[in-house]
Amino acid sequence: MSVIAKRYKSWLLEAALLLFSLAVIVPLLIMFFGSFKSSAEASRFNIEPPSEWHWDNYSFVFETGGLLRSFWNSSVITAFSLLLTVIVASAAAFVISRRKSKATESMYIYFLIGMIAPMQIITTYAVLKILGLTGSFTGVILINAAINIPLSIVMFAGFVKGIPREIDEAAAIDGCGSYRLFGIIIMPLLKPVIASNIIFLSLGIWNDIMLPIYFLSGDKWTLPLSVYQFFGQYFSSWNYVFADIVLSAIPVVILFLTAQRYIVAGMVSGALKG
Repeated sequence: MSVIAKRYKSWLLEAALLLFSLAVIVPLLIMFFGSFKSSAEASRFNIEPPSEWHWDNYSFVFETGGLLRSFWNSSVITAFSLLLTVIVASAAAFVISRRKSKATESMYIYFLIGMIAPMQIITTYAVLKILGLTGSFTGVILINAAINIPLSIVMFAGFVKGIPREIDEAAAIDGCGSYRLFGIIIMPLLKPVIASNIIFLSLGIWNDIMLPIYFLSGDKWTLPLSVYQFFGQYFSSWNYVFADIVLSAIPVVILFLTAQRYIVAGMVSGALKG
């Protein structure tokens, strides 16, 4: 391939990537600039800067939208969902990876199916009603854990397989039982994949709209659902909607920017060891 052909191919690739990036950048600019505009200007959905910067949009949204309460609701659901998911998935992955039997192989296949099996809202609601968990944080936390445990088990199992079995044998010789082996020795070794798993899942749980809107009442709604305070059937204050979305996205953006290296490190490490 000639030099000119290589340059032409490189230019085409850069142009394609630029077009794809615009699909992300343009909506972000519309949202960011719209959060500082008046209601009339924001409803035009353009990327022009506001004629007058309305910084008070954010203070109005923060006070009127009850963002502190919504932030607390999101934090509780996300934290306990992650805690339950990590504990159950890491323990299950340890057993599946260390015990070679038809039962553990069947369990692994069962969890693989769980990654693609869709959740049925009506059936899930009926189960929560029977258990008396409708409208509670506990119900949503359990559903989040059930949805995320299969993927987490696959991630953890690939990592555990790379941990030498000699470590287990040495611990057993020193009188270390199964629970102590897992809690004291194996869990610290899982830190890279646990970190990447927490970051990956927290983005989805924090931004989730479906579960809270179906299974929680208005006073327990999460931060992403606070946008409905400013958007309805008969009115749409898009400047407040954009400001609310920006405020709701700040925690996950900070989390992603400060810990993104753990995502790549954990994924690559688990893949190589698996």
